[in-house]
Amino acid sequence: MNAHESIRAKLALAAAGALQENDLREVERHARECESCLRELELWGEYTRELRQLPQPVFPSNLLARTQARVLHDHESALHRRRNGLMLCSLAAYSWVVAFSAWIVARTLTGGTLEVFGTNLVDVGPWILTSWVLTWITAGVAAVTLGRRNPARRVL
Repeated sequence: MNAHESIRAKLALAAAGALQENDLREVERHARECESCLRELELWGEYTRELRQLPQPVFPSNLLARTQARVLHDHESALHRRRNGLMLCSLAAYSWVVAFSAWIVARTLTGGTLEVFGTNLVDVGPWILTSWVLTWITAGVAAVTLGRRNPARRVL
C-alpha cells in the first residue's frame, strides 16, 4: 500500500474527527496537494455533518444498572451450576465407594452367600445392578434438592 492509498483509507476518519492530531495533519497536507482526495474528504465531511443532524438514540437511564445486575446474576448462576455439577459428581463417586465398601463388608460377613429369591445378592452382577440403581436414585434426589434450593430467576 503506497502513501496515497494509506491516506485515502483515512479520509472518512479524518472527516469524522476520529484521527489523532499527527494523522489528521498528514491527511490535510495530502488533501491540499491531491485534488481527488480533497473532493473525497469534502464529501465525507458532508456525510459527517448530515449524520450529526440525525436524531440520536436515547438510552434508558437505568440501562447500565440493569445490565450490571444481569451480568452479576449470570455469573452467580454459572457458579451455582458449576458447584452443583461438582456436588453431583462427588455424590455419585461417594455412592460408588460406599457401595463397594458395603459389598466387601457384606461378602465378609455372609461368607460370600446371601440368597434372596434364588439370587446371591453378594455376587458381583446383582450387587453392581443394585448399586447402580441406588446411585441413580441418589443422584436424582440430589438434583431435585439442588434445583429447588437455587431456582433460576430472570433479572430484567
